Amino acid sequence: MLMAKSIILHGGAGSWKDSKIREKAYVVMEKCTRRAWEILNNTNNALEAVVEAVKCMEDSGYLNAGVGSVLDILGNRTLDAGIMTSNGLIGAVSAVKATRNPIVLARIVAEKTPHIIIGGDGADTLARLYGLPPLPPPPKHAVEGYYENLKKLLGGEISRDYWRKILAFIETNENYKKFVGSLANTSDTVGAVAVDDNGLLAAAVSTGGVILKLPGRIGDSPIPGAGFYSSKKVACSSTGFGEMIIRSMPCLKLAEYMDQGMNFEEALDKVITIVNETVGKDTMGFIAVDYMGRIGWRYNTKGMLIGYIDREGRVIVNHKP
Repeated sequence: MLMAKSIILHGGAGSWKDSKIREKAYVVMEKCTRRAWEILNNTNNALEAVVEAVKCMEDSGYLNAGVGSVLDILGNRTLDAGIMTSNGLIGAVSAVKATRNPIVLARIVAEKTPHIIIGGDGADTLARLYGLPPLPPPPKHAVEGYYENLKKLLGGEISRDYWRKILAFIETNENYKKFVGSLANTSDTVGAVAVDDNGLLAAAVSTGGVILKLPGRIGDSPIPGAGFYSSKKVACSSTGFGEMIIRSMPCLKLAEYMDQGMNFEEALDKVITIVNETVGKDTMGFIAVDYMGRIGWRYNTKGMLIGYIDREGRVIVNHKP
């Protein structure tokens, strides 16, 4: 069967209501989509393309991954990432604190170690052994966003149950209350999926997690089947609330539906329906590419930032396609 090269990127599911951040994110997405497409054309290697796509977004500073990662409740950053291909390559990292490009580190885990997931200080040590650049300080807008949202959280202005539970935890733990007291529009996970002319499918994902999360929290991004997955028929990358994604495993379900003979569009619809029934709406989105080069996406939030190349070779970027 004739294969067709395809790639699609996402910059996160959410409201995207901040016009200033959205405008900058559009520029980033166009640049990274174009760069990823060039890599896919020049190398005909889906893995190279998705790693470069995610690395580009990590370096941007305006998306919630790498340099631009959001801060946890104590004002620190911990990053997660994962990759997987249809020929069995798989690797992920979690709770990375000192490495600029976790997606590159996830690839090292997959290609250079016998492990699938390496976390914390061990992951950062591995990064140093391979000469990966360190994570620079957070950009000004990330710090400002942290203080703005922290103020809203402690002032009771954030009504979503997810953060109300975090606040309840803080209020019942004197150590957290003292530490936070001395010191809150978020973006989301980034990802990419691609297929090359050889039929290799690849998925990649990277994130700074949920803003104001508790230290040590790990979301869906390093979890195969949740934040990312690739089978022989489809590659998928998710974005949203990691806990909800882990509970519903959208990428694994998509692969299972495709393996059962369901057509691509039907499988996409089935997954988002199951997600809505399992964990509710306004929780997540995902992108996918199948073995024939068809791209697709679904989300149940107000928007999801995506970038892809259309049939005429144009870069298409939108948050509400």
